[in-house]
Amino acid sequence: MSEVETMHYRVLKKNHDKMIEALVKALDYQKANPSLINYSLSRTWFREAPDNPEQEIWILMDESSNHEKYAETMKTAESDVTAGDFRQQFIDMVIPDKPFSGEEVGLAHVVWQEIPELHVELHEND
Repeated sequence: MSEVETMHYRVLKKNHDKMIEALVKALDYQKANPSLINYSLSRTWFREAPDNPEQEIWILMDESSNHEKYAETMKTAESDVTAGDFRQQFIDMVIPDKPFSGEEVGLAHVVWQEIPELHVELHEND
């Protein structure tokens, strides 16, 4: 069964391009070292923050078929010097956010389990 781990955070609009550059470098490093983190898909989206015109809200989604292995590799990746440098660049630009109303502000990951019966992939008509 597929699981998705999400993390919500905020970025100053002025740091948008700088954050993308930092994350692209981190992902390129992960691609070059595929055993570093165990996941099958990673995607990130953003939107303007409705309560602060100087900020954006970003969401990261990592998909894996084995959350325990994913979580374990995330921990061991922290000891990798290069990955640690990328993580610090990310942390320096992040503004912690509440994932959902009523939850605490932070950089906590939230794990979601897929409902396979509701999985649909279509090719859009252009």
